[in-house]
Amino acid sequence: MRYLPIPLLVFLFTCHTYTPWKSGWKQKDGSEVFYAAVSAKASEQAIESGSLAMRRTTCVNATNLLSTSPKLTSILLENESVELSETEIKDLGRLIASHKIKPKQDSCQSEEGGFFLPSPAWENCQCLYLIEYPGGRSQFRQDITQVK
Repeated sequence: MRYLPIPLLVFLFTCHTYTPWKSGWKQKDGSEVFYAAVSAKASEQAIESGSLAMRRTTCVNATNLLSTSPKLTSILLENESVELSETEIKDLGRLIASHKIKPKQDSCQSEEGGFFLPSPAWENCQCLYLIEYPGGRSQFRQDITQVK
């Protein structure tokens, strides 16, 4: 059996596999759903503690908070490349809230830093949330038109 040279092993173990997810509409089980990619950071206390589990938990919890806040409206709007006034954004946010959408966490990953100086695992993370917007993208576009 041949062994891999040590420099190659070091390279393989330090390679970054992180690829950021992108938000967007996709077909799932015959209906159109929105996948929202939400990034966040672990708490300072978790980072200072050095605990991997604490970093992961606080980072994922931070994405949970962002997925249910006005950030959801901005993620949906960014995908449509639509500019609205502050008032229209607030009105759209209220309209979205009236749909009582509950984003479902699909998966999470640790974001890594630069190639040579990676940040510790789970200091920054990204989670993908499944958003079942009633009526899909066409209804979302109608909702945008309604607030304009």
